[in-house]
Amino acid sequence: MGKKISLFLLVLMMLTMLACTGPAECAATVNVYGYTDRYYYLPGESVKLMFWVYNEGPDKIILENVTVRFPWHRPVWDGNITIPAANTVLDKGQSWNKNITFTIPNDSRASSGPISVEVVYTIGSNTYRDTRTACPLNINPLPELSLKDMDKLLTLITVQVVLVIVCTIILAATIFLSARRPKVVLEESEKTE
Repeated sequence: MGKKISLFLLVLMMLTMLACTGPAECAATVNVYGYTDRYYYLPGESVKLMFWVYNEGPDKIILENVTVRFPWHRPVWDGNITIPAANTVLDKGQSWNKNITFTIPNDSRASSGPISVEVVYTIGSNTYRDTRTACPLNINPLPELSLKDMDKLLTLITVQVVLVIVCTIILAATIFLSARRPKVVLEESEKTE
């Protein structure tokens, strides 16, 4: 009898746990893929970014908008582009693509890093925000030292080398001549008688 009661309580406890669990909501998986037209850029150059928003399922989604954030994005200045998606419906396996062109800032804000894409989409009545990295953006900083007019620098260095050689020869001659003084011979003065 004791085994039957403990088995009944165990089954009752398991049924209670199953009754308390809610249905799991499975949101669609959205991925972003992209690339730029070149491997690296200099500040002030324009960049062409091509990216795709891909619905991997299991549900269809409705795209509301897409925000592209660049590595230099901060809340106090620009650095992002929001693109309306016009409620585009994407079934499982479908993608939405876009090409955008932007210019890298000339000031010190420009930095290398990932271009991230935030996708806002709805499934039924629920709205989701998903941020993914589309691709890296490599920016070569402007060189600190400009090597323009190297012929002037080479002329200056040549003149300095010639002056050092001439001064060294003069100094060596001075030391040599001062060390080789002829002996002073004192002549006896003639005695007048």
